Amino acid sequence: MDSRTRRKYASLMWECRYRLETLRDFVEGRTHCTYLQTTIESEALQLRKLLELIAFASLVSYQDAYRSIRDDIAKDWHAARILKKIEGINPDFYPTPVRGHDGKRWRKLSGGYLTRRQFSQLYDKCGAMLHTKNPFSKGKNSLAFHNQVPEYLRRIEQLLSEHYVRLAKTNELVHVTAPMDPESSIQVRVFVELQSSFNKSRKADA
Repeated sequence: MDSRTRRKYASLMWECRYRLETLRDFVEGRTHCTYLQTTIESEALQLRKLLELIAFASLVSYQDAYRSIRDDIAKDWHAARILKKIEGINPDFYPTPVRGHDGKRWRKLSGGYLTRRQFSQLYDKCGAMLHTKNPFSKGKNSLAFHNQVPEYLRRIEQLLSEHYVRLAKTNELVHVTAPMDPESSIQVRVFVELQSSFNKSRKADA
């Protein structure tokens, strides 16, 4: 993983941080749209953009696939189809949230973060919020979605603040620390898999 690719991964995490900050502004009432429904739709848009960033970040080392997925996301709203394609390229695309390494193994979180299953469910919910309601259907519960946004926000922060992910088409793993404090730096460290252990090869701070 060259320095340019590390910077690209870090830049995606920076964008995640800004979108999380935007969501926090909505949740805490520092900003809003003209009326509640448009605020809810804006929350759904930011959440969906966040999920898309998470989904294809692991493809930054594989540029053709990365561009392909970005194009697909622009044309396809269906989470299952997009994720199936990403998993076909990189089955290990989903971040593993951790709190450091004890010298022998990663200290993985046991809960409190957005799981892979919740990721798919939330992506579909966001898509539903961004489509105009059919006046003849029971439709969606926008207020219920709005009330769940703080919990989604908390779970995504837990997922991203420290995690590792395996990159597509490489034997590399990246360990990322991305504190949600906007003043803190984002660090991307690269590990190369050597049998059952990882050897740190280089480090990039952003």
